[in-house]
Amino acid sequence: MHIRCVELSHFKSFGGTAEVPLLPGFTVISGPNGSGKSNILDALLFALGLASSKGMRADRLPDLVNQSHLGRRSTAEALVTVTFDITDVPPELLMAEDEASPPLDLAGNGTTATAADAADDDGDGQGKVVPLPTTPREWRVTRRLRVTSQGTYTSNYYINGEPCTLTELHEQLQRFRIYPEGYNVVLQGDVTSIISMNARERREIIDELAGVAAFDRKINQARDKLEVVREREERFRIVEKELITQRERLAQDRLKAEKYQRLKGELHLRSQWEAVRLWQSQQHQVQAVRQHIQQETQAAATLAQEIDTLTATLETTRTTLATLSARVKALGEEDYLALQSRLATQEAELRQLERQAQTLQGEQETTAAALRQAQIDLQTQQQTLARLTEERSILTQGELVALRQAQAAAQQALAEKRNATSAIASASQAWVAEQTQRRRQIEGLLATLEPQRAEQVRLQERVSQLTQQIADLQTTLQGLMAEMAQQGASEPGAVPTAAEGRVQALAQALATAEQELQLQRDTQQRLLQEQRDKQRQLDRLEAQTQAMQESQGTQATQLLLDSGLSGLHGLVAQLGRVDPRFQLALEIAAGGRLGHLVVDSDRVAAQAIDLLKRQRAGRATFLPLNKIRAPKFTPIPDWKRPDGLINYAVDLIDCDDRYRTVFAFVFGGTAVFETLAAARAHLGQFRMVTLDGELLETSGAMTGGSLSQRRGQLHFGTVEAGESDEAIALKQRLQDLEQVLARCGQRLQAATEAVKAASQALMDARQQHREQQLQAEQQQRQLRQLQTQR
Repeated sequence: MHIRCVELSHFKSFGGTAEVPLLPGFTVISGPNGSGKSNILDALLFALGLASSKGMRADRLPDLVNQSHLGRRSTAEALVTVTFDITDVPPELLMAEDEASPPLDLAGNGTTATAADAADDDGDGQGKVVPLPTTPREWRVTRRLRVTSQGTYTSNYYINGEPCTLTELHEQLQRFRIYPEGYNVVLQGDVTSIISMNARERREIIDELAGVAAFDRKINQARDKLEVVREREERFRIVEKELITQRERLAQDRLKAEKYQRLKGELHLRSQWEAVRLWQSQQHQVQAVRQHIQQETQAAATLAQEIDTLTATLETTRTTLATLSARVKALGEEDYLALQSRLATQEAELRQLERQAQTLQGEQETTAAALRQAQIDLQTQQQTLARLTEERSILTQGELVALRQAQAAAQQALAEKRNATSAIASASQAWVAEQTQRRRQIEGLLATLEPQRAEQVRLQERVSQLTQQIADLQTTLQGLMAEMAQQGASEPGAVPTAAEGRVQALAQALATAEQELQLQRDTQQRLLQEQRDKQRQLDRLEAQTQAMQESQGTQATQLLLDSGLSGLHGLVAQLGRVDPRFQLALEIAAGGRLGHLVVDSDRVAAQAIDLLKRQRAGRATFLPLNKIRAPKFTPIPDWKRPDGLINYAVDLIDCDDRYRTVFAFVFGGTAVFETLAAARAHLGQFRMVTLDGELLETSGAMTGGSLSQRRGQLHFGTVEAGESDEAIALKQRLQDLEQVLARCGQRLQAATEAVKAASQALMDARQQHREQQLQAEQQQRQLRQLQTQR
């Protein structure tokens, strides 16, 4: 299948609707820069959803809509339709997944073509999958992009006019081997990148086109999943260990908790018993307090009666005192004295009674306070009594019943222990009987021992006879020892060690040879890898040099010079000579004009251009001597020249007078300064260049920096770009590597032969050692036979 035509409407530079046919054969679209050639390929990527907006040279999808069309409407849209010719595609391949279906042919000439870097960064249209047609001759894919004035946009895909999603479209395209990550479309820079690729990267492209990369991706996905499973398994194993450790720790905590519960139960039981004891003690205290209160109440009543009596007596005495005082006033002195004496006596008695009354009053207050405290204590004791009574009832109903049950269980266990004790006593009686029986058996054995002793005496006599026989056999033994000495077996089990030492030495030599062989192989691999890397770098530099030569026109110039066309003088760089001190500055000032070709006239230039067109050899710029004109400039007088100015560039060139106008055109009024600092003072006045290669334009632009790669440029007195120092170093390194690899190959061959020789020698030594071991084993068997006879 191939693409028949592409229809664009308001897409990028296409303001209206345009249809671009792609005819069978090799279709080429030609036009000046900015005419929209690349936009046709961008339209293909856009319609098939095979690239993001970055891949289509746009920051956002709305940038793909024609700007003039977008500015005139509130809602603008861009529409691209791609029509495929599927006349030769079998119907059964259009409806089923077939990995062997032919790839897409953009131009119908047998070359595959789809897009790279597929990734959609917009919203996909909603819809169902539309099956591929079985009878029509074409298949159409459409994408519509709508943009509103607020900047929002929507993107929809259609297959044969029916809406679908991007995923569904890609599923349909995969049947024709059109993948977003494929290499069906060659964009700008792809050829250069493929040239600079290594063998592995090129192999990846071939695998991608052949469909092998899909299996590689599946294998990598399976490996990733397996790695994830392994990581999870390891993590779960760690978690399992942690859980086992935690389980053991929790088991210990459980034992502690059970012990805590048991101790807590015992503490609760003891606390309840303590509460009962406290209640009983407080009962006794309550009774004592009640008795004390009764006693204090009786004493308080008695004191109150005494106080009342004393108060009455005091009132009576005061009345009597008043009466007596009145009578004293009426009586004489003697009676007054007698009364005074009686009055003093009565006052003393009164004071004593008052003191007794105060004492009784204090005792009454103390007794009243004690009575109040006793009443408070009584209330507290009554409350405590009520609480303890309630706890007693609870204990009587609950805990006491449990305790009684426990007591019954303990009594039953005690009975069982007593029964077990009785059984142990019975068993001890049986053990005593058994010990008695064993004593009887010992007595029987002692009775049997006496005949054995008699047998011992008989055997001793037999030993004396055998001793005599041993003496006779000693003579025979000496004869056997002499025979063993003749067999050469002085020590049983002796094995020759000389062969073993030789085998070990040969094995060590073989290991050393193998190590040397492996070292030479590793060295060879490392050198081969370095050689491949250096060769790739050299190929990349040569490709860059070739591209630079094409851009500078040196290849086209060489073609023209070889063609024999008359009137050609050569490149500008070839026609002038400069002092090495000023060479860098003049080459920077001349720039690309060094590659211009000098001819006699414009007629020769026209003939050369026509020849380049016919040969398709590239482009070149010609400077006809009859038409070239140098720009006018007024040199600065010597007395007004600024500091640091060396001279004008055109005056530093050594050339024939007929080329003076050419170099005046090339350099113009460029002035050469010694340093950048001296040139900056006159920036903007005229064009300047420094000896270090900094270029200052009259517009104010300044160019400068590192010049480590300038060996690839044209130089005065040459016609081709010089070879870079890096390329020369790479070639020299490659030559050295070839020599080292040759020596390494010789050493590798020698090491291989040494390994083979060592292996053969080791096999022979092991064979000899085995034969010696067999002989030694045979001798040992003979020795064992002699030892048996001994």
